[in-house]
Amino acid sequence: MAGISIALATYNGEKYLAAQLASLAAQTRLPAELVISDDCSKDGTLDVADEFAARAPFPVRILRGEKRVGFSNNFLRAAGNCESELVAFCDQDDIWEAEKLAVMERVFDDPQVLLAYHNATLASANGAPVARVYRGGGGIGIFPPLTRHPWLVVPGFMQVFRRSLTRFSTLQVDSRDVDWPDQPLAHDRWFFFLASVFGRIVYVPQSLVRYRQHDDSVYGYYPDERAHFDRVARGEEFLASAARAAGNRSELLGRLHDELTPVWQQLCTQGIAYYDALRRLLEQRAAIYASPSYFTRVKAMHALFRKGGYRWAPAAAGFTRWDFLIDACAAVPLGPRLRRWLRK
Repeated sequence: MAGISIALATYNGEKYLAAQLASLAAQTRLPAELVISDDCSKDGTLDVADEFAARAPFPVRILRGEKRVGFSNNFLRAAGNCESELVAFCDQDDIWEAEKLAVMERVFDDPQVLLAYHNATLASANGAPVARVYRGGGGIGIFPPLTRHPWLVVPGFMQVFRRSLTRFSTLQVDSRDVDWPDQPLAHDRWFFFLASVFGRIVYVPQSLVRYRQHDDSVYGYYPDERAHFDRVARGEEFLASAARAAGNRSELLGRLHDELTPVWQQLCTQGIAYYDALRRLLEQRAAIYASPSYFTRVKAMHALFRKGGYRWAPAAAGFTRWDFLIDACAAVPLGPRLRRWLRK
């Protein structure tokens, strides 16, 4: 099926769903289909969905869950039932700008692009714009494999991806999240990970969704700066978690390798090497934060620097200039005290 399928996950979304569905019907480039997966809503969500399906200007399929599976699995179920080459995740409480699908579909004229994401506007509960999610200007960003930060979080409602990635979804349950080590990667982090290994990722700076913030949100807006601060505050605990997550990604790619075409096998091999190298560097960096001795911390950072742990080049496993400054100016002088100070 040509065009873009919309994968919409719902759960008790009656309050805002009608406005979101209206914004889908108002697209200048209509979707090929809308797949609504409902996670056993107890309010009038399905009534709103049924009413829309009866008059929508495109096909609508509604999947009624028999038991709760959670938001991430609900999105995976919706995406797995889509039939178009391209899939766009859709939250139940946002508002899409009319040109979203038209803009995002053009990005995939390049067959190497596996996933694209766009900017968004934070909005109040009544839909009034507040601020942009990603500040600053700049044009379209095109990122070859393994050149995006491995722990970058791009919310699903910003993403459009190739449906071919869904054939790996059975492995998602065995993945592990860097921030929640006892949980699998959420649906959006899972597809971003796969796309970052096997193809190009494109960033579109245009704001194409009003991201509604309200008390009933499953996850609200969490600035990248705050997320980075929280990870630094966790010190060696986060670095150990990140090392395990990197090892997990390498292991999952190893399980995929033999199922792939020769071209994708080569990309898979590069991904395994990348995450193996990153795991080793993360384990070495953890020593800077864990050691009670200042001189031991200096020695650990020097060893990491000499091994090329601080790199800013694309497609190189390592740490950024910002990581270098944090390690040199905070982790080395303070060591384990840094975490206690940041958590006050």
